[in-house]
This record gives sequence, C-alpha cells and structure tokens, in this order.
Amino acid sequence: MRKGHALTDLPTVPRSLIDAGDFDLSGNIAYLLVRAKNTLSQYVEQGASHMGLTHAQACCLMMLANGHSTTPTELSRRLDIDAGAVTRLVDRMERRGLITRSRGEADRRMVHLTLTDEGHAIVQRLPSVFIDVTHRGFAGFSPEEIAMFRQMLIRVVANGGVAD
Repeated sequence: MRKGHALTDLPTVPRSLIDAGDFDLSGNIAYLLVRAKNTLSQYVEQGASHMGLTHAQACCLMMLANGHSTTPTELSRRLDIDAGAVTRLVDRMERRGLITRSRGEADRRMVHLTLTDEGHAIVQRLPSVFIDVTHRGFAGFSPEEIAMFRQMLIRVVANGGVAD
C-alpha cells in the first residue's frame, strides 16, 4: 500500500461491477490491463530489437531524454521495478555506452544518469517505435476513445498514489 492512501480513502467501485458470484478472471479489468501491458511491451520489444534494446531500456532512455527520471531511484519508481533490477539495467546500458553515471557533488551517495551521444542518437529513433506500438495496439480505436482511455489510466494510477 502506498503512503497516504489507505484503501478506505479511495472511491469504491459499485459492487454490481465486481460481483464475486459472476467473477471470471478472463474478463477482470485488472487481468486485462496486465495482458494489455504485456502485449504492448512485446510490441515495443519487437520494434526496438533492431536497436538491440529491451522494452525497459527503451523506456529508460526516453525517461532520461525527457528529464522525467535522472536517478536510479526515480527510474525504479517510474518503471515500477526494484532497485536491483534498475542497477542491472543501468549497468547494461552503461556498458553499451548509452548512458553514464556520475556522483552528486553535494551528496556523493546520489547517482545521476546522463545520456551519451550514442544514447541521444538512439532516443531520436525511439518515438517512432512507441507511435507504431500505439497504432498497432489501438487499431480500430477513435482518437476520442484513446484520449478517454488515457485519462482513465491516469486516474487508475492516481488511485494507486503514484504521481507521474
């Protein structure tokens, strides 16, 4: 449970939408979201594979490029992976010459991540991968449906206490 968000503090879903007597995992919203996330992640893997990147590496590079995350701790939070996994991810990307690590001047415990020139060059090619994934994953959706779905997902994330 996230700090400051007790389950009792969250708005509830009407019981009629989640009746245990009619429960079917294959139609459960949480299950479908996980399946959709996995499908979209696979699409990113396929699209970024020619650059030798995984989904996590592609997201990491984009977050660094956009200034959304500049430390391993921020990446861990944003990618929703543990610190050990972030360390391994950063190690691989640093060995490839895509990012560099540096210690903070004011606080040597703080690690800052920066894209290298090669990292910047790859970042220039990544938006097309994510755009293709959106087109593939949301084929048949109207722009209005996609915008509404995005807003709903933002609310789901906010209900979990995760700020973006």
